[in-house]
Amino acid sequence: MFSSPTGERSQRRRPPPDLDAVDVKLVRLLAEDSRLSTRALASRLGLAHSTVGSRLRRLLELGVIRRFTVLVDHEALGYEVTALTLIQAEGSHIEELERELSTHPNIVAVYDITGEFDVAVIARFKSMRQLDAFLKAVNKLPYVRRTVTSIVLRVVKEDPNAPLLAEPL
Repeated sequence: MFSSPTGERSQRRRPPPDLDAVDVKLVRLLAEDSRLSTRALASRLGLAHSTVGSRLRRLLELGVIRRFTVLVDHEALGYEVTALTLIQAEGSHIEELERELSTHPNIVAVYDITGEFDVAVIARFKSMRQLDAFLKAVNKLPYVRRTVTSIVLRVVKEDPNAPLLAEPL
C-alpha cells in the first residue's frame, strides 16, 4: 500500500559494542557536526588521520554510526503539519503492521510501545489534506483496530542526539 522501505535498522537487538572513550568522543563530535573531515576529527582528538579513519570504519561496521546526514528544518521545506498517531493493532500482526507503516514516505518514526496502544507513529505533512488522506489509508490497513492522532502545535525540543550530547566532551 505504501512505497518502498526506508532502510532503517533491524529490530533485532545486538549486544552493545565495546567502545572506548575515544570512540564515544568521536561519535559525539560527529553528532554535533557531521561535516567534520577525518583530518579535523584527528586534530580535535589528538590522533593520527589514519587512526580516525579506521575507527570510523569500525563504528560504521558495528552500526554505531548508521549514516551521515543533516538535520533538516521540515517547516522550511513546507512540511508544516506534524502528527503523532497512536495505533491499536491485532496482537499477532503488530510487527507486520509496523513494517508496512515504516514504508510510508511521510513517516519519520515508528515505535513499538507498551500500554493501551501498540504502535506510535510520527509523521510530517505539507497540509491537513495530506494528513487526512494518510489517516484514512492507515485506518484501512489490515490489523488496525483504532487510531488516535494528535497534531503538534509547537516544537519545544527536537534533538535526535540529545542523550548522546548531554555529557560534555
